[in-house]
Amino acid sequence: MDHLRMLWLIVIVTFLLVSAVHAQDKTLTNGTIIITLISEDTIWMGADSRTSALTDKGYTVNKEGMCKIHSTNDVVYAMAGHVRYVDNSFNFLEIMEACINQQSDFEKSMELFAERTKTEIGSILKKFSRKSINTLIQTNKGSFLSVVAISFVNGEKKIKEMKFSIEAVNNNKWNVIYKEAAASGVGSLRFLGHAANASTFIRDNKLYFGNGRNIPDKINDLIRLESTVSTITVGMPADVISIYNGGYKRVIASGLCR
Repeated sequence: MDHLRMLWLIVIVTFLLVSAVHAQDKTLTNGTIIITLISEDTIWMGADSRTSALTDKGYTVNKEGMCKIHSTNDVVYAMAGHVRYVDNSFNFLEIMEACINQQSDFEKSMELFAERTKTEIGSILKKFSRKSINTLIQTNKGSFLSVVAISFVNGEKKIKEMKFSIEAVNNNKWNVIYKEAAASGVGSLRFLGHAANASTFIRDNKLYFGNGRNIPDKINDLIRLESTVSTITVGMPADVISIYNGGYKRVIASGLCR
């Protein structure tokens, strides 16, 4: 790690350390890692490719990974948690795509997605066994789905971070809880999903992260670091994308994205 530490210590802009620590929601003990970094004119997004499946006994690793960073029109988005079921009886990527296509406005499309997702999760809970739902609550403390969506509208950065969780009302009834994260400024490093080890590494080594060199490699290294410990829920290869006014570019590719 010495080379990695030296590489990261030379960057220019300091991010708010408290943002990195608190951005990691402790309720997300299973699932993807998603990292976003906001610079002056670019938003960077990285994600792993590991997938796992929930059973009554807990989580198991799927043999095949999947692309986790997607785009529809001018919106780039990624999801952590229970994104879709194996038989596609629910698929939140498809819901997001439909909402963006239906609404030309970024904020309105995200509002539509939030409403449809809350309804869909409520419907899903009626299909899952009580034991599966209780397993979810015990292992994830109720976290079901986390989403980050990014776009540039008239040259202005737009970021929406949404979290959906469930809580038990009684043994046979659950509520869907929806929360949005506060807007982040330049220099903010954010985590969604399973990122406890990556955020701890940054905090313990007092690293700086911002508009320095090799940002894609640094994000990729953070994902790799998390994958060395979180072998069930986080795994390589990773995708890293730079999003800017007028488009985006995959600067590190897992080979799983079309």
